[in-house]
Amino acid sequence: MPFTDINGLQLFYHEQGPDDPNAPTIVFVHGTQGNASLWADLIGALSDRFRCAALNHRGRPPSESPDDPSAYSIEQFADDQAAFIEQRGYREITMMGWSLGVRTTLAYLHRHGSDRVAQAILVGGPPSPNFGGQPLTPPNQEAPPREVWGQQFHSSTEACWEGSQASRASCDLEFVLPEIDIPVGIFHGRHDPIAPHAAAEFMAREIPDARLVTFEESGHAPPFSEPQRFIEETVAFIKRGNT
Repeated sequence: MPFTDINGLQLFYHEQGPDDPNAPTIVFVHGTQGNASLWADLIGALSDRFRCAALNHRGRPPSESPDDPSAYSIEQFADDQAAFIEQRGYREITMMGWSLGVRTTLAYLHRHGSDRVAQAILVGGPPSPNFGGQPLTPPNQEAPPREVWGQQFHSSTEACWEGSQASRASCDLEFVLPEIDIPVGIFHGRHDPIAPHAAAEFMAREIPDARLVTFEESGHAPPFSEPQRFIEETVAFIKRGNT
């Protein structure tokens, strides 16, 4: 089970794909209630042609989980992601953030720049609290974990939940949008109850090189509700950036 030391914590990560250092790389960034295992199906579908990597963030077992809620800000997740990308030597990546992973990706671009990121895909997340729809439901710690890659993964710990929610309620990254200097795909469900479609439309207007892709049959989880189209749109977006 691969772990790596990221900012003083042992965090789990998963890599899958061609044994080719020149293969295009996708780095997946999960959200508040998510963990790396949620990307398993998408990675399975894309890893025949892309090198895929997912970091299981702090606060989601089996990664280490500090007890202090202040250790779980969006900025900290972005810094962990940056350390992971640099440590693994990834370059010219496509960074895909889902839900809170959208703001983690935006924070990464603001704090660490786009030297290693060629393009980004933002899925079902707002750039600020003002676009938040329904409040999230706290994770059920008694629910059995999903088993992926032969290992067990859990939703966020209570400290992670508390810290993530506090950051989610205060972290406003709208000012970052006009600064983004890479192509961005905005993949958003028409019926998303957590991040309204208006948030996607706003980001598409504010980001200089953005393309909005609306999933008409989806809510907050287009990779699950429209998986085949999601795969096709992902491949098409990356190919467009590599031509």
